[in-house]
Amino acid sequence: MTKILIADDESNILLLLGVMLKELEAEVITAEDGEIAIQKAKEHKPDLIITDVVMPKKNGFEVCRTVRNTKGIENTPIIILSALGDEYNKITGFEEGADDYVIKPFNVEELKNKAKLLLVKHQSKVKNPHPTEPPTPVPETTVKFDCVPTGYPSLDQNLYGGFPKGSNILLIGPLGIGKSSFARNFIINGLLGDEKCLWVAIDDDPKKIRLKLEESLPHPIDDYEGSSNIRFVDAYSWSSLSQPEDEAFAVTGVLELNQLSGIISDASFDLGHTVQEKGGGRRIIDSISSLLINFELSSVQRFINQIARTAMAFGGVTTLFLMEEGTVEEKVLNNVKYIMDGVIEFSEKDMTRVARVSHMKWTKAKRDWVKLED
Repeated sequence: MTKILIADDESNILLLLGVMLKELEAEVITAEDGEIAIQKAKEHKPDLIITDVVMPKKNGFEVCRTVRNTKGIENTPIIILSALGDEYNKITGFEEGADDYVIKPFNVEELKNKAKLLLVKHQSKVKNPHPTEPPTPVPETTVKFDCVPTGYPSLDQNLYGGFPKGSNILLIGPLGIGKSSFARNFIINGLLGDEKCLWVAIDDDPKKIRLKLEESLPHPIDDYEGSSNIRFVDAYSWSSLSQPEDEAFAVTGVLELNQLSGIISDASFDLGHTVQEKGGGRRIIDSISSLLINFELSSVQRFINQIARTAMAFGGVTTLFLMEEGTVEEKVLNNVKYIMDGVIEFSEKDMTRVARVSHMKWTKAKRDWVKLED
């Protein structure tokens, strides 16, 4: 039976949530302070934790941090439910490991839907612990997701419409095999649909990316930037050892992942990719290979997790993480895959670029190779 742990020092909240969550056919476990919450999380290994921030003995941030660092429960989804609605506390919550942040007073149905979504994702991971194994598809009658078209009809058909809105997808394959073209097409389709788009450029000059995008857009890229429909984060200048020019959001000096996270946050704010505005849209991180080569795995995983966990909180931002095949060991690759909601593999067959859905964690998909038409 599904187990949900609720931590709050307000008895009326515990009572309300207890009644609400029993509708999900879940066993509800309660804790009146953070210290008890941690003890019960270790004892019961719940499928979901909902915690307040301000509690006796240990606060909700400490609960998140402890859970994320405790073997056996480190992947348990966590929702912070708090009256502290300022941006600082929200960011702190995500940095400490929360999957979502809901402000009191809360909408019961919204919270219930968020809980359902996280439970489905978590239970799918439990059933499919190894990231290279194809998951058991979630029945369509259980949870339905909005789809985000990839821009390639043949792949969308295999995905039954596209990527689930707010999912985090790893694109992996050899260098020069079509990942960047795929990412550009993904963003072009987003801009044509008036979606808010962010491109974090690590391996390619953002100026060249703009030119490539402009070739397939009906208006100059400046128009889309001027209307706050797209922002570029320039981390390429760091990786190419050159000075950024005329870039509003650029890494300067020695790159630190905390600095990069801050710049991404500033660019995201301009797009409405925030907990408050929930602008939704699309993001590209190109590519995480450079980060994995230049920084410790734990730091890069934390960076990727921070981005991934904002996807749903920012209104369903679908994010593609690009990675070059063969740049890291298989163990490191599997660690990265585990964070993702899905993986798309790229290859070349008979002089033709092809791609396939390697796996999706919480939606069904066909695994056939499809051609990537330019």
